[in-house]
Amino acid sequence: MNILFTSHFFYPSVGGIEIISEILSQHFNEAGHSLRLITKSKGSSTEDIIRYGFQIIRNPSKRKLLECYQWADIVFQNNIELRLLWPNLLYRRPLVIGLQTWIRSSDGHRGLVEILKRLSLATATRVIACSHAVRQDSFISATVIGNPYDSEIFRLLPIKRRPRSIVFLGRLVSDKGADLLISAFASINVPSTFLTIIGDGPERSSLESLVKKLDIAYHVRFIGQLQGTILAEELNKHEIMVVPSLWREPFGIVALEGLACGCVLLTSDGGGLLDAVGNAGLSFKRGDTEDLRANLQFLLDNSSACSSLRDHAPSHLRSFGKMRVASRYLSILQSCVQL
Repeated sequence: MNILFTSHFFYPSVGGIEIISEILSQHFNEAGHSLRLITKSKGSSTEDIIRYGFQIIRNPSKRKLLECYQWADIVFQNNIELRLLWPNLLYRRPLVIGLQTWIRSSDGHRGLVEILKRLSLATATRVIACSHAVRQDSFISATVIGNPYDSEIFRLLPIKRRPRSIVFLGRLVSDKGADLLISAFASINVPSTFLTIIGDGPERSSLESLVKKLDIAYHVRFIGQLQGTILAEELNKHEIMVVPSLWREPFGIVALEGLACGCVLLTSDGGGLLDAVGNAGLSFKRGDTEDLRANLQFLLDNSSACSSLRDHAPSHLRSFGKMRVASRYLSILQSCVQL
């Protein structure tokens, strides 16, 4: 099967959708299918072949794009890209679209581009949504397949877990809610509780100032951005991970990574975070500092509740392993070609 795969950003760009595209494309290739991946990200063609073993076409010309459609048995878009869809008006290839985020502008509204994207979903052979929330918001007929996490990196390690330790992982920007967590943490009534902030971003200095203002600097540490095995080792040291996003996350791979490293999850109740956590964590009302504080206090006071939630994690995580998720995507692509 010749698969034309489009991903707006790809390696060496770094981000959630880029990681998902990498996992899926590598699995399709390793399963024996021919692959061409089109992306806007710049890179080295020599490095691409060494790293991936399939052709990556960066910023193709119209002629090259037409050639790729002619070659393809099926087109898979990991998020809709209207600028790359027009050749299918000529070639009518089976089209599968993966929805990894909302079809809305940054302020939550739908303009002309978003309306056109929603209309284009009706032309697809199949649509896959990363969460029930995205499915409900964007295309009710979509098949839901949650995003994968790297179970080879994020797993339980023989590392001593710090008692009463809380961790936040994410970019330090306003919509991730780190300030909400810091404010709630300041009012926790548990001695010797510590909060670790993993990540970096434009809000870091203001968050550090907030910590000083609340007089909790001794209990809060900022350790910057971590990746890979170093990140997994750090997560294994904590009891509770809080994901306090003010933005409705489409999914939330960070929650899976925390669960896999043995953290009990407490997340805001917006968007796809509920899919990511399942029955292995608790949620609080998005943007509600007092509800966050109350749930955090509950977890710190109830070790039996934490143990029960941890017991649910292994069965929940099995649905999000790389091979399982990528195989489900590939199965849909194969079924579309056979129609």
